[in-house]
Amino acid sequence: MPRRASLNHVFRTIWNPTLGVMVAVAEICSGGARSGGTRRSARIHLDASGAPVLRRLALSIGVAIAWGAAPALANPGGAVAIVGQATLVNQGNKLTVTTQNGATGNYSAINWQSFSIPAGSTTYFQQPNATSTSINRVVTNTPSLLFGTLGSNGNLVLVNQSGITVGAGAVVDTAGFTASSLRMSDADALAGRLRFGDGTASSAAVSVQGSVLARSGDVVLMGSSVDTGRDALIQAPNGSTILAAGRQIELTGRGLEGISLQVQAPADSALNLGTLQGDAVGIFAGTLRHSGVIQATTASLDGGKVVLKAATDAYVEGAGRIEATGTTGGAVDVLGNRVAVTDQAVIDASGAQGGGTVRIGGDYQGRNPDIQNASVTYFGPQASIKADATINGDGGKVIVWADDTTRAYGRISARGGVDGGNGGLIETSGKIALDVAGSRVDASASKGSNGQWLLDPSNVTVVHGTSGALTGGLFDPASSSNIGDAQINTALNNGTDVTIQTSAGTGGTGLIVVNGSADSGGAVAISNTSGGARSLNMSTAGTINIHAGATMAGSTGNALNVTLSATGGNTIFGTIDNSGGTTTLTGASALNGTIRNGTLVSTDGAPLTANYYYGTAILDGVTFGSNLNVNGYFSIYNDLTLANGISVNQDDGSWYFSSAGTRSRQVV
Repeated sequence: MPRRASLNHVFRTIWNPTLGVMVAVAEICSGGARSGGTRRSARIHLDASGAPVLRRLALSIGVAIAWGAAPALANPGGAVAIVGQATLVNQGNKLTVTTQNGATGNYSAINWQSFSIPAGSTTYFQQPNATSTSINRVVTNTPSLLFGTLGSNGNLVLVNQSGITVGAGAVVDTAGFTASSLRMSDADALAGRLRFGDGTASSAAVSVQGSVLARSGDVVLMGSSVDTGRDALIQAPNGSTILAAGRQIELTGRGLEGISLQVQAPADSALNLGTLQGDAVGIFAGTLRHSGVIQATTASLDGGKVVLKAATDAYVEGAGRIEATGTTGGAVDVLGNRVAVTDQAVIDASGAQGGGTVRIGGDYQGRNPDIQNASVTYFGPQASIKADATINGDGGKVIVWADDTTRAYGRISARGGVDGGNGGLIETSGKIALDVAGSRVDASASKGSNGQWLLDPSNVTVVHGTSGALTGGLFDPASSSNIGDAQINTALNNGTDVTIQTSAGTGGTGLIVVNGSADSGGAVAISNTSGGARSLNMSTAGTINIHAGATMAGSTGNALNVTLSATGGNTIFGTIDNSGGTTTLTGASALNGTIRNGTLVSTDGAPLTANYYYGTAILDGVTFGSNLNVNGYFSIYNDLTLANGISVNQDDGSWYFSSAGTRSRQVV
């Protein structure tokens, strides 16, 4: 930034040999030091209109800096107040800046020639109250290097387009702290408007390696590049901690809702290796990477809110942790055009009395217009997400979504409480393609209703085993979706209902295929063998085809409820064994396999037809429930029971009772 004159024209500059820079002093100050006697000074006051008022005091801004003792790397120097009043007192390695607000607002503003604090030194701003704000702009091309202590009882804003570094061992302790390497205009400084940047890139960064504490307000770090080191600790226990990388940013209020990124580019980057704490934590950037620790907990001990939002790529990686835990779980969003949660990353939104919400790449089925959808999302095999109720309450909601391709290989849980509560909702969906090879999903409830796992690509094939991972790189799109029966069985047996849902017109025809014995990899065997009744639901605007040899079965005491809902129709060549559960059909259905040991119902009265060959459509120990319209040649094994009011249309064929069956009721 070129050196520019202050808006306060009642000053001049003199050379300070100690600092090695020109510093601004009031016009009434002398140009040299006196060996003894009182130093003359002036207090400089400008209101928001820019009108200067001079009042003689014992010590002035200019003289205190120009003639005060200073170490080799001095405290801030060359100060000129442009709004309000400021008095500077240098005592050894401590600089105290006492401010008074301007006549028309709760803020003051000071232009500085330099603003650095060496190790072992302290700069403290004494403001009228904790809600006051002091805006401090560096008007030379001198970076701010903070290695000592910067404190204030009020809110501090530090603007230096040559860069700001809070070094290792440094401490910033204020009511609220904003640091920006994006310039602030003279007009905005005078008006107290927290608007930064002119839409162009800045080569300077805001970097924190030390500690920053905002006792009652927010911490906001902004620039084209923002980073924190592994030992950095940034805390806003009664506010928000925000890292914002952009080219034009405005703060219009407190918290995450008060930040507006008006101009942003992919090259604007934010990197967090340190620890960020607050009742809300946000990282906003063109590209962001988080591998540190984020902890968001509100004063009420409920989980806080965490938002990581990138214009392009968002990474949670390494041993990165995001915690929004409490009495009830908080909310975590990781959003971008491409989103990756990799390595040993952990996201936890659990709560003692209820799980929270975690959204990776979008919201439920990508339908929330207020939430940015990713094009591609990757959730790695060693990563984990939790939104559990740990004691008593319902499990939370976890969404892993992409408008194109989702690869979800890690561990996800949204469990109900051990003392009571229902299971939560887990969705892993790619609108076009999905791979969940090796994933471990748990939305169970030991003392409540089962939770739900939703898988929602355009077309899907259920295969035997775990299914092979999609080929391609981390963010490569794909066109196919295979779901392994091993993943489905794991979910069912840990207490989670499973829904596979597709839709036509999103890159596919909405086809659901369950592979049989003649297909590559062998026949699918879906089974519920422990923990009570579970549900397997398949729904599509296309068709559902269950190939010969495929099985869907419960076991003694562990019913399996099966729902098949296909606008284009269901074809069943395999076997459904409800073990005391229910098979529910929507849409026309053709049976050339077996349905046994359960109740058979229809939601829409569409026909169930015995298909192809005499005697190959088998009903074994089935109770006919509501809305059934049964046509064709069926083999009846064991008892066939008709619910009250059910009639069987026999116009298209006849019923055949196998000699192996019990002919308790013949329908002719």
